[in-house]
Amino acid sequence: MGTITTTGRWQRVSVDDLQGLTIQNTDDNRSEIRWGEPVGGGGQSGYDFEGYTADAVLDGTDFLLGKYTHHNQVITLNRWQFWVFLEVDVHFDDDDIDHTFVVRFRHDETPNQGDHPNDRVKLPTIHENDSLYVNGSEYKVTITGFWRRRVKTTFFDIAEGGSASAEIFAKLELVEAPTS
Repeated sequence: MGTITTTGRWQRVSVDDLQGLTIQNTDDNRSEIRWGEPVGGGGQSGYDFEGYTADAVLDGTDFLLGKYTHHNQVITLNRWQFWVFLEVDVHFDDDDIDHTFVVRFRHDETPNQGDHPNDRVKLPTIHENDSLYVNGSEYKVTITGFWRRRVKTTFFDIAEGGSASAEIFAKLELVEAPTS
């Protein structure tokens, strides 16, 4: 397939009343979303996404979509579970094809105390069963996971007061070849 360039923009969360919600999309291929009321002079919790330029193939091999960072600060929040939606634009440079899809991140906020105060982020294996057409063939876009600490996973949890980053991978799987 060749070289792809990805950009991402945080779009929204699944609840209308999330405290302190802000979204900032910058010109340098970064997008930030923050929430919560800071406690003790810290900052808000939230996510960052940074798109990449990478090589992608149409044979089901994983390719790099972008870099994701979670900032887990001590905050007060009126919701403990919600979805955060990232719109990803993929430009296939060699074929001049653009494709946009949405990835949902499940966020489990913790009460910042107890046996496990870490927030947990879960990335679904397949976002919305999205399809893409290249040269008359249909391909399914599948999010395959986070790559963190040399391990691929569909979730990770972040210690209170910390930040952690992971790369997000996807693949393109043939659904239907053109008929002759």
